[in-house]
Order: sequence, then structure tokens, then C-alpha cells
Amino acid sequence: MLAGGESRRMGRPKALLPVAGRTLIDYLLDRLALAFAEVLISSNDASSLPPALGYRIIGDEHPGAGPLAGIEAGLSAASYDAVFAVGCDMPRVTPELARLLVDSATGHDAAVPRLEGSPEPACACYRRSARTAISAALAGGRFKAAEALRDLDVHYLEAEQLRAGGIATEVFWNINTPLDYQVFLASL
Repeated sequence: MLAGGESRRMGRPKALLPVAGRTLIDYLLDRLALAFAEVLISSNDASSLPPALGYRIIGDEHPGAGPLAGIEAGLSAASYDAVFAVGCDMPRVTPELARLLVDSATGHDAAVPRLEGSPEPACACYRRSARTAISAALAGGRFKAAEALRDLDVHYLEAEQLRAGGIATEVFWNINTPLDYQVFLASL
């Protein structure tokens, strides 16, 4: 799980936003963790997250480099070949989406949803084979995850494919601002 953002528009760490008596990251972990044999939480500042989460927290090798650095850290630390990466600010992501992406990554470096022509690299599956290209992008100062995808063999899943797999595109909605947060809380 990617939990290392600077939360500039929110004004405070999104992972720690209160949601129904717990935090946003706890909410998403409760939704997804049982679908995986291993759960890693990547953060640009591992000390900013409470150890009580109960999962292994790993620091980014390139702090401040955004989600791509978290993806790299996850690929470096994972015990498995396939890593499902998701931002902790995407509370509507489902285990079904995770399974679809992991299955779709077979034979590719990554499986990435693409909505209206824009990839969703912070909610995608990456295989260990992607790590070298991702590390090279970061070392070269290219921090945008969507740009790093150009160096990978990516299986893109378009909106039509997602819907055919039973996935509503609304699951990609994320919390960026205080208003988004209020909308999410009202939807619970």
C-alpha cells in the first residue's frame, strides 16, 4: 500500500484521516488485506505511520519521489513476484479489482487500468521484472509513474475491460482535498 504522499491539498496526512473510529489506511487495509498473503506499506517517512497497523512498513529508497518510489520499495521488499500497489487514498478499491490486475499482469511487467486515456499507476499490479526500469527512471530523476510505464511491457485495462470484469470505474476515485474527504465520509 502506498502511504507516503505529502498530502499538500489535504493539508495533513491522508493515511491518518479518521474514518469510522479508525484511520483511512486501516479502512483500506480492512477491505483488502485478507486477499493477499503479504501486505507491505510503503512510506516516504516510515516513522510517520503508527506501528500498530500490524503490517510491515517500508521506507522509500527515494523519499519525496512520489508513488513510483513506493512501487519500487514494494518490489524490492516483496516476497512474491507480483505486487498490487494501491494508494491509501483510494478507499473504494476492491479485492476483485486487485485480483483482476494481478491475473492480467501475467506475462507482462505490469497491468494498469487506463480510464479515458489516462493510466492509473497508483492502482496497478507490477511484477518484479518492472523493478529495473522503475529504478532507472527514479535514478534519472523521472518521478512520474505514468511516464515510467513507457519503459515497461504493460497490459492496459481499458474501462470497457474493467466493466466486463465486473469493476465499476468509480473504484478509482480518490481523496485529495478536504471536500473529497467529506464526500467520502458522507457516503459511508
